[in-house]
Amino acid sequence: MILPAIKPEKQVQMDLSIRPVVIPDDVRWLQRWLGVDADCLIPFYESLQVASFIQSVVVWENDRPVLQVDICEALFDDLGTGDGISPGDYSLRLLPAPDADYNAISRALHNCIAYVFTEKKAGRVWMPLHNSNTLLMTWVKTAGFTETIDILPKPGYVLYLLDKPAIS
Repeated sequence: MILPAIKPEKQVQMDLSIRPVVIPDDVRWLQRWLGVDADCLIPFYESLQVASFIQSVVVWENDRPVLQVDICEALFDDLGTGDGISPGDYSLRLLPAPDADYNAISRALHNCIAYVFTEKKAGRVWMPLHNSNTLLMTWVKTAGFTETIDILPKPGYVLYLLDKPAIS
């Protein structure tokens, strides 16, 4: 009997979901990711829950949190862009799970951006990233974001912009 040298890999079903941060359930994950006491995080996330211009969500892959994202109307975010922001623009502040791999984060980000364009009706998405975050800087470039050259963000940050994709 001859055995094939390469066996096909079993396809694994990935279920992605986005949901608002649940207090106190999600605080235990965020506490581990940030190394901050829950007593500090709970009031912060409670204040975000009542704000009208920002929504804090967790992107889950199967039963594992991969990414926490603050989705903010860009007019209310301090991006340092001045007149560059238009109504309908949104900004994303990202907190990836420390144990999430690049592919999981990539799937989570694609899912989140699709959510912002379809559910929030965003015209453009802004993403400020710290210079040291090479993983996400690589991702935004492959996802079609462009670095803003004429707009100066806060020191140590690079600001990326993605226009709403054309529907064909």
